[in-house]
Amino acid sequence: MDSNRARADRIAIERAAEQLPAVEMSARCTLLGLMPPGINGEIAVAAFGSELVILPPYSSAAQAGSGEPAHPVDHLLVLQYLLCAAPLPAGGSLLSFRDLPGGQFYWEPFCSRTVVPLAAAIGNRLDLLRSRLDRLGCEPFAAGDLGARVRCIGDLGISLAYYAGDDEFPPSAELFFDAAVRRAFTTDAAAAMAQRLCGMLRA
Repeated sequence: MDSNRARADRIAIERAAEQLPAVEMSARCTLLGLMPPGINGEIAVAAFGSELVILPPYSSAAQAGSGEPAHPVDHLLVLQYLLCAAPLPAGGSLLSFRDLPGGQFYWEPFCSRTVVPLAAAIGNRLDLLRSRLDRLGCEPFAAGDLGARVRCIGDLGISLAYYAGDDEFPPSAELFFDAAVRRAFTTDAAAAMAQRLCGMLRA
């Protein structure tokens, strides 16, 4: 039997997939900086260091190369990315989750599902965190004792600032979203992207 989370993910994927046939995908891929669809309508989108491939009617997604089914959250985020009808320019001021609509209200739950368990799992093992970041593909981010920007979905990234603990303070971390996340995702979707990233860094 599906868990409530799995059921909710499946319903959200179905609803997002139902909207995509109305989108002219060649133009949308150009807008988002993606390769044009293949002959069979196949679209490839970067997702957390790998590439996901989806085909009409978009209700399933697989890892490029292996063909393994995509994680439901990755699949949903890719569909929502493709539903974005506005360009997603790089740059701009980085955003805290607090800067997103309703983010201030949900700040504590957000932290309890992202940076708090990440810091508890990594502790002061910066080499371990660095190796896991390298698996996802990242670029330097000048913050914390270890900083990196991870390209999460398409060109949208999250920047991590990680701080090792000492005698006075425990390890901690901060997350910052690309400014364009506001155009592409709801606050819930941005939270899901951050939670997925932190989960991968803990594993």
